[in-house]
Amino acid sequence: MEFKYQKVKTLNERKEEYQNVIRANPGKIAIICEKDPRSHIIDIEKSKYLVSGDISLSQFSLMIRNRLKMSKETALFFLVNGKKALTGEDTMQEIYNKYKSDDGFLYIAYSSEQVWGY
Repeated sequence: MEFKYQKVKTLNERKEEYQNVIRANPGKIAIICEKDPRSHIIDIEKSKYLVSGDISLSQFSLMIRNRLKMSKETALFFLVNGKKALTGEDTMQEIYNKYKSDDGFLYIAYSSEQVWGY
């Protein structure tokens, strides 16, 4: 999956932006979170996030749910690399260490449906 952010900025521009963000916010995880294009959920207003590495994916999920104004009953799935589903208790640092992009950002897609494997 190619993210909108990756389409509008070159690799060098993304690397430079990542370096500037991390220099100003050491110890934080820089995340680009966008809707999976196969999903019918609404687009999120903001796609860039800066979080502490020790928060869990469940905590990050609550942030995204609040931005999307989703009920607790609606399923929300997170994917990296277009197909790898993430689980709730991994920390953002653990996820970042496994899946960070060459530009430094962690790219996460969200969906309300199980879209992987289509």
